[in-house]
Amino acid sequence: MVNVATGGEASDSGNTSGAMRAFDHNTGTGWFYKGTTGWLRYDLGHTERVQRYAIRSANGQVPRDPKDWQFQGSNDGATWATLDTQSNQAFARRFELRTYAIANPSFYRYYRLNVTANNGDVVFTDLGEFELLVSRPQ
Repeated sequence: MVNVATGGEASDSGNTSGAMRAFDHNTGTGWFYKGTTGWLRYDLGHTERVQRYAIRSANGQVPRDPKDWQFQGSNDGATWATLDTQSNQAFARRFELRTYAIANPSFYRYYRLNVTANNGDVVFTDLGEFELLVSRPQ
């Protein structure tokens, strides 16, 4: 699988400048968001059929990890299709990478992680990396 979240544009529901850090392939940085719910979006600039996505926990506090979310796709950035839903997720360690398969992938330009709850922090949510994965022929 190849991470296609490169060369595009990242944004989040808080209009922070830190959204791109979730896609910079550097585990020492990450998305640090003031809020317990919110979304992190990536615009590929073209359509891709993302078959899996991955989330890496940050080096921060466990209660700030995402716990419940929807993984969504869109072609216009306004209307979203929910491709996967996760609940009660808990990372066992810092910098842990967890990968999730999409049952019915389709082609979308925009992808987002819509976090509906973190693991208990009342102010912040963070994650280390967010990857969009596709199969590429060798």
